[in-house]
Amino acid sequence: MKILLLDEDKETYQVLKEVAQLSGSEIIQVTDVEKAKQIIDEATDIDGIVAEQRLGDRPTWEVIQYMKNSEGVREIPFIILTSSLTDDEKDFYQYMGVTTILEKPFNPLEVFTAIVEHLKQTKGEEYIKSRLEEEEVDKNALKKILETLINLLKKLLFKK
Repeated sequence: MKILLLDEDKETYQVLKEVAQLSGSEIIQVTDVEKAKQIIDEATDIDGIVAEQRLGDRPTWEVIQYMKNSEGVREIPFIILTSSLTDDEKDFYQYMGVTTILEKPFNPLEVFTAIVEHLKQTKGEEYIKSRLEEEEVDKNALKKILETLINLLKKLLFKK
């Protein structure tokens, strides 16, 4: 899987990169809103977007709005990952259609779980399997990751 990270924070990138490597996935860090839009236009294999609220002086909700107006990318999961949000900001992002809002510090597995669950709902389980298999993932590592994601999903679902 390929995940676009819209965040200037190197630590966030490192944490996500380490977890992504376990599944043969790739994290692409972008620190400019216009560059993010360009990648979304050109790359047909982006499986998820994880974003801080702002990149430099621009809000990342611009990217969400851009996606809504672009064919073929509306269904890409969009996760807000930030240090703090007001209730009004949370409401705004939910209105904009973000998949999930996670606060820093975060559990990187929650990021991948949210992406996988959204893709499963919108594109099906076979799509997820094909995307993970394309990366020539070690079957035992894939099995462990899927088990971890399933257990985390169960915890999240039964927590509510």
